[in-house]
Parts: sequence; structure tokens; C-alpha cells
Amino acid sequence: MIKRGFYKEYITRDEDIKNIRGKININETIKRQTQIYKKLNCIYDEFSEDVLFNSIIKSTINNLIRIKDLNKKLKGELNKLTLFFDFVASIDLSQRVFSLILWNRNNQHYKLIINICELIFNLELPDESKDGEINFKDFIKRHEKEIATLFENFVFNYYKKEFKYLKVYKPHIEWNLDWKYENNSDNNLLPTMRTDIVLENKDLESTNAKQLVIDTKFYSSILSTYYEKSSLNSGNLYQIYSYVNNSSFSGEVRGMLLYAALGEEIDLDYKLGEHIIYIKTLNLNQDWVGIDKRLKEIANLISF
Repeated sequence: MIKRGFYKEYITRDEDIKNIRGKININETIKRQTQIYKKLNCIYDEFSEDVLFNSIIKSTINNLIRIKDLNKKLKGELNKLTLFFDFVASIDLSQRVFSLILWNRNNQHYKLIINICELIFNLELPDESKDGEINFKDFIKRHEKEIATLFENFVFNYYKKEFKYLKVYKPHIEWNLDWKYENNSDNNLLPTMRTDIVLENKDLESTNAKQLVIDTKFYSSILSTYYEKSSLNSGNLYQIYSYVNNSSFSGEVRGMLLYAALGEEIDLDYKLGEHIIYIKTLNLNQDWVGIDKRLKEIANLISF
């Protein structure tokens, strides 16, 4: 975001200045008697980065710096980031502030980071015992759904941005019903198969066409335990198998369960019927180089 440049908007300024700029406000000039100081009250528009989007980010960074027991290296990096926000005002964050955001095509690249800021705000817990300090709630247990959505959107947007030669979308998959049952009035009772991410190598010849259906998961624990035996989550496995088994894609269809790694590292693949099913983890507790490499490896499963 910093490399690309801050999002800017025109902001109306009302200031007492020596050099005329914009429109002179005669009434305010007389009322404030600014002429005594050889100044005029002027109203003008300025193309500025001091807008709501950047204020939210700056205020979130400031709140993170105040977190109790924050990693010193991370705190140092956050302090360096604040230098880029010198001309941006800090604000008191609230749910109302986030509701005031207006999206347009020029600020779409802010969506992910603003969503992260809102998530951080929802997870912050003021520490009443020490002035100004902030703690985090046990967010994995209390906000598993919100974090899962954030993880899904992150992976989807990554592929959308980085793999232009792949078709990246999230379609609904229709049930592959026998023709005798296609017009059955009870079909509306079947659950909707909503995919998280689908990748297709759209530029290859149809004989080599491949589709990868990815279902992202974010759990505090990836494996299930029953009578001291660890196993994959059966519900997740049945779900991804249903997706690939009912896909109408004409080429080869593969499926993947992609878990955000919170401890266990998994890299498995199975041939179930006619379809390959991958179970993989993405370790988020690493440098961006490692995350980028892992996501590229996944895309390459159908790229060649």
C-alpha cells in the first residue's frame, strides 16, 4: 500500500493564511480580525491523504503499539510505519467509524487491510489496570468465523491478483442429479454448495484443462481425536469430495482442503474415486516469502 501510494481525496480546508488560496471568506476574515495579522480566512480544496481510510490504519497501528507484551521486533516495525502517516490524523475507532467507509473503484485495494483493522478493533480489550494498555481477547475461540472469512478472502484475493492467467472465482456447484430427478419439487431442500475458491487453467487446451476447488479452513485444531486416534475432519473431507464429485467442469477436477496452520503441519493427497484430494496447511507464522512460495506451489498443481 505504501509503495503504491496512499489513497487521497479532496478535502475542504478552512484556514487563516497569508497567501490567498481558493476562496476568501470575507465574513470570517472580519469576524476573526485576521487582517491584523496580515492573514485572510480562505476556503479551498486540497487533494490529501488525510482521509478516513488512512486514519483508520494509523489509529490501528497506534493501538497495536500499545498492546501489552507485544513482540519488540514487531513493535519496532510498527513504529517505523508511523513515520509514513505524519500527515494523517489519528481518530478514536468505533463501529460507527467503519460504517462510514464508502468504497469506489479507486480504493478497492484498501479492502483487505481495512477488514483486518476492523477485525483487530473487534478483538481489542482495554486493560483497566494499566493506563493506555491493550490486550487481545481469546480471538481464535471467540471469533473463529470472522477469522475464517478473513483467511478465505486473503487466499482468494491473492490468486485473483497474482495469477492473471488462471480463472479465479467462487461459483455455486449444482448437484449432479439423475435426469429423472432434475425437476423434483424437493430439490430446493438440498444444501447449496458454495465454493470458497476455484482455480482453472483457462488458457490451456481443453484436453489438458484442470480445475482446483479449494475450501479454506481456520480452526484452532486441524485434526480430530477419537479414542486417542487422530484423524482428518470427516465433515470437511465429505464436503470437498461432494464439490469435486458434482462439478460440471469438463476437464480434470481436483479438490483441496487448505488449513491455516496453527501448529500441525499437513501435506497430504489422496485419490478418491476419479479425483485427487489435497489436504494442505498454510503456515501464516512466517515471512511473506514463505507464504507466497506456498500459495504459488498450490496454483502450480493445475498450471502445468
